[in-house]
Amino acid sequence: MKRSFRSVVLVAAGTALVACTYGLVRYAVGLSAPDAQRDLGLSTAAVGLVAGGTSVAYCLAAALAFLHAERRPRTVVAGAGAVAVLGAAGVGTAGSAAVFAAAAVLGSAGAGAASPGLVVLVRRAVAGPAEPRAQAVVNAGTGPGLVVAGLLAMLVERWQVAWTAAAAGTAVVTVVVLVAARGGGAAARAPRADAGRRWVLPVLAAGLLGAGSAAVWTHGRTVLQDGGLGERPALWVWVCLGVGATGAAVAGPLLLRAGPVPAWSASAALTAVAVLAWALPPRGAVPVLAALVFGLGFTTATTALIAWAGQVSRTPAAAVSVFFVALLLGQAAGAPATAALLDAGTPVALGAAAAATAAAAVLPLSGRRRAPRAR
Repeated sequence: MKRSFRSVVLVAAGTALVACTYGLVRYAVGLSAPDAQRDLGLSTAAVGLVAGGTSVAYCLAAALAFLHAERRPRTVVAGAGAVAVLGAAGVGTAGSAAVFAAAAVLGSAGAGAASPGLVVLVRRAVAGPAEPRAQAVVNAGTGPGLVVAGLLAMLVERWQVAWTAAAAGTAVVTVVVLVAARGGGAAARAPRADAGRRWVLPVLAAGLLGAGSAAVWTHGRTVLQDGGLGERPALWVWVCLGVGATGAAVAGPLLLRAGPVPAWSASAALTAVAVLAWALPPRGAVPVLAALVFGLGFTTATTALIAWAGQVSRTPAAAVSVFFVALLLGQAAGAPATAALLDAGTPVALGAAAAATAAAAVLPLSGRRRAPRAR
């Protein structure tokens, strides 16, 4: 196939792979939490620990991708798809809390490897000024995945059927990505990661965003239903979260015109507002608006994080791996912390999460103000 057409197919398939590995597998753990609690006997604390475990698995996979993505991106993507398929299939057949936990943790590792590998493949396939837009579109694949996950949860009689469907879909799109990426060239020698002081701010900011966002990703549906929202309306709120995340494909490139740091801060600030709104009683349009803004803000922030990696590093795939590890380490800490704080009430738990997310927005701006004096 011609290179231009192959590039289009790669971007489309890469977007679908992100939709699967993130929307249908990694973040679907929080969506399925109330069902797993009901059918498998998971407690709220256990859900927090499982979510923390998924973040650790993500980080381990991203660390491996850090080492290999520049030289062998297709291999990294193949491994990401395979792990996500195995994990989703395991959740789909889980008959106990232990199997659910192990499979959920395994499946989440797929997302950790997918992002760095896709960053390299897209960079090689889409040259010049079109690359940031292509990266934003692929990264926004989380949104459609969340929408599909929510719709599947409403359409199937048993929640685990959705996970089996996720496994099948992930397998198909992984093959398409690998076929479209053939002949894209390979680096003869992977450049050494140029980690240094310029990486510190993105790492700290990503960790704070992860800690704050975990409250919604892990406990969001449970909080809504405990607040009196019905099961089906709560699922529709999750769909709205995905719709908001899909909007990052448009909002990301627009915000990035001001630069990665302003785009990050604006997106993280939106996310903080949404987390705070999630703590309000789920009445009227409040949960829908909170979901739309949260999905848009968080996904646009991760798009800005990818662009930020390109700004501070000559090895952006390695930087993306490190920054996303920081994001997920924050989520690994934030999920169980929110579970513990929920005993003190939803406003306390989500208020703390919103504060962490707001700090993620402000921190890079304070760093920029100090920069001129450091020269």
